[in-house]
Amino acid sequence: MTDDFWKDAEIIDVYTDGQAVDDGVLIPVKFENITRITRAVFDGFDKRGFDAPGFYKFMTEASKELESQQRIKYDWFYSVLIEGRRYYLVDNGNGFTLMKPEDY
Repeated sequence: MTDDFWKDAEIIDVYTDGQAVDDGVLIPVKFENITRITRAVFDGFDKRGFDAPGFYKFMTEASKELESQQRIKYDWFYSVLIEGRRYYLVDNGNGFTLMKPEDY
């Protein structure tokens, strides 16, 4: 058995980060190590006009949760509670993507 399980795997399909941004599935952000959020997360702050103060507060808490988890153990995937709701933070190669569990 090879050390790299995926080395000879056939690529079935590719959906790039750029395509996801162009499609509106991912929203580029720069908040500490969080560089993407999903459309579903963004839409939660855009019900009747964008709630910038609420978004800033939320992202500050998300960033603190990520930092806290990384101090315990660096990993590619974190499950965190923010404002009483579960979210995932997933390494995207250039930072982390913040998403709701149903987005994963």
